Amino acid sequence: MVPLCAHQGAHASPRRRFSRQRLTQEPRHPYDVAVTTPPPYPGYAAQPPVYGAVPPGRRPRQPVQVWDVVLTIVFLVGLVVYALFASIAGAFLAMASDPCGAVTCNTDLIGTGVLIGMVGPWLVLIAAATISIIFMVKRKLAFYLPLLGAVGVTGVLIIAFFVAAAGVPTAG
Repeated sequence: MVPLCAHQGAHASPRRRFSRQRLTQEPRHPYDVAVTTPPPYPGYAAQPPVYGAVPPGRRPRQPVQVWDVVLTIVFLVGLVVYALFASIAGAFLAMASDPCGAVTCNTDLIGTGVLIGMVGPWLVLIAAATISIIFMVKRKLAFYLPLLGAVGVTGVLIIAFFVAAAGVPTAG
């Protein structure tokens, strides 16, 4: 075993002595292979994809329509206010039990009407807001969903009025 340089002397390790030979020969161990890039595959692009570019095989996304996002948020805020007022109106349905001192009333129906009138608008609001957010994330038009939610809140309130009124007998 001959040292590579005069300063290494006889105490140089065998691995160190043959390291220059290994650089010129083919690697013998899999870990001695230099890290290389993987071979190209079908559809391989020579340059990296541009940020925001559509990958092959996918449809391009629709652009964000700012007017739709702004209008949807404004309508959702309006729906929150409308649901608040509808819930307060649902609480006033408890006054449907006022004539129950003179006649026999079904307090369960009145209580159910009050519950529907107070909780129902908030459930419709949550559903409309969730669907609106999903539509906005998917970049679909969403401005009409809070308007449909307002129609739903009105429908829930009308149903609550009818349920509460069913608990009070008619005068006759």
